[in-house]
Amino acid sequence: MRLSVVNFPKLPDAWYWLEEIAEKHFSSSCTYSLVVEQVKQNQKVHTPTGRLRLLIRTCLMRKCLYMPVEMLVRTPLMATDYYDKNSILGDDILGEIFLSVLLQCSKLNFKLNIRNSSFLDYSWQLPECVALELVPCRNLGISICFIKGKALIINLDKNSVAAEDDKVEVGDILDEINGHAITSNTKGHLRKIMKKTMGQPVCLHVIKHRNKETFELYAPIVNLIKNSGIDTLKKILKRFNSEMNENSEKPEISRSNNKSLNAGFSIKYCGSVYIGTEGDVKQIERAILQVLKSEEIKLVSVKFECLELGIRVTQDIDDVVICKQSYMEISSCGRTVNIPNYFAFIAGDTNCNLATKFDAYVFYHENEDEVQTILQSLGQGFQRTHFAV
Repeated sequence: MRLSVVNFPKLPDAWYWLEEIAEKHFSSSCTYSLVVEQVKQNQKVHTPTGRLRLLIRTCLMRKCLYMPVEMLVRTPLMATDYYDKNSILGDDILGEIFLSVLLQCSKLNFKLNIRNSSFLDYSWQLPECVALELVPCRNLGISICFIKGKALIINLDKNSVAAEDDKVEVGDILDEINGHAITSNTKGHLRKIMKKTMGQPVCLHVIKHRNKETFELYAPIVNLIKNSGIDTLKKILKRFNSEMNENSEKPEISRSNNKSLNAGFSIKYCGSVYIGTEGDVKQIERAILQVLKSEEIKLVSVKFECLELGIRVTQDIDDVVICKQSYMEISSCGRTVNIPNYFAFIAGDTNCNLATKFDAYVFYHENEDEVQTILQSLGQGFQRTHFAV
């Protein structure tokens, strides 16, 4: 971390220097400065991480992402104000290489929905959203509650214009009304926003809690639903589970295996091991061998369950939970060719995209085909969550 002139630590998030460089070194009419100002005024992002992500997306659209990096790389000693010499931007040669990549990016046409930015504080992975134009009306028939600043739809009048064709559903997020971002700051002004355009079509921007084609839930909205404490919303998760069972087709897993999946797989838990700061699939074999060579190797009979949002491993003898991980925390899974009856998954101490510490959990099953089925189930969990997160 670099120090300021008065020896206070400079904040490490890249947003701060990208904002600072726009204020100090670009004119107010410059494309990049206008983008930074646009991001600062956006009411949908609140954290430095969210603003950074929105800035990158907007700069890609406006073909100006190279501008601040060019200023940093081409101005002598400026990069050392923000980065150490052993970093990419702190190194003269690596900085030029990175700049050349961004210059090539400026020649590409990116088609990104900048309006879909309400969850950039949480994740790069964005949910499905819809822009609707409804007939003029006095009342939308939507009831919302604010959870962590988001307008969660908790009820819909079945006879309202918003409920037609199921374009808006309970569990969705009301993101905009007639171009106004709906946040906790607009709690007392919703009727006023509606009155401003009385007699005109009502334009809504709605963030969907699930993908209608795949029935995949968006994890950050799931967390909002759980935190709401509203029973009608929690039923969404139960309904989602039943719809997935009825509608999803998994040709690679037989019906008998699906039954095993619902009931949990009966396998042996061998133990866990801390593997460091890397959680990629290359660490799987090393982790398995490390556990097998350990004097503390276990062979505990457990039930391995692949749930909707993660996995749970419980002891057969007393149902005590040995480990419980969300798919967002699991960075990889697999087995080795030499000992195919053993498999492992690696999980971080937080969302695997942000985690800095990883542990591997190793298991044994006498049936190799069953091991493959478990790994496929884990893989499908990754796809659901990553779409979501």
